[in-house]
Amino acid sequence: MEVLGVALAQLTGDVLWRALVGEGSLRRHRAGDVLLRQGDPGTHVLAVVEGVVKVERTERDGRRRVLAFRGASDVVGEAAVLEDGEARLASVSAISGCTVSVITKNRFTRFVDEHGLSTTLTRHALTRLREADRARACYGGSRERMAEALLALAAAAGDSVPELAVTREDLALYLGVSRNTVSVRLREIGSGIVSAERKSIVIHDPAGLRAVASGHDR
Repeated sequence: MEVLGVALAQLTGDVLWRALVGEGSLRRHRAGDVLLRQGDPGTHVLAVVEGVVKVERTERDGRRRVLAFRGASDVVGEAAVLEDGEARLASVSAISGCTVSVITKNRFTRFVDEHGLSTTLTRHALTRLREADRARACYGGSRERMAEALLALAAAAGDSVPELAVTREDLALYLGVSRNTVSVRLREIGSGIVSAERKSIVIHDPAGLRAVASGHDR
């Protein structure tokens, strides 16, 4: 199950990606930190070097939508920058410890122009939209797919026994199911393998979770 999808570095190549990261300054964040806020002006872009972030938006009626999870070798916040400093349409927060390169608007737009990346970024944006739709369509509500989603996030976080600052509601909003469905599937997986805290999900047994995802635990 594709949760993180295609990262920008897969489209640009490693050499160009490393050059982009070098345009900014590195900053370390803890799980739960807010990196970008909805409504703020687009003054900079974040290139994710390691860890996982969550992209979410609050609608006018107050409803919250989890739009995506992004991992290493991807960028967030570029839309507001490329739209000439428009207000950000979503917030970004860390769901694991992460390192990002903070790239100013001027440096990012110059880099895009110098390396002819406008078409690549447009293609990347369209791919992201398809990935979100595919994640919801392919989930199917099974415990195996839930296990796959958690494994993808844990692998990107890079910790052997990760605690992810993602809630049951976050997963429900992203996968297009009810919070109760997520709770039921987590209980089916088993508390010895994964447990849900109030503001996080802890994976106690990655090998056991992989067995659930493959259907070999029965």
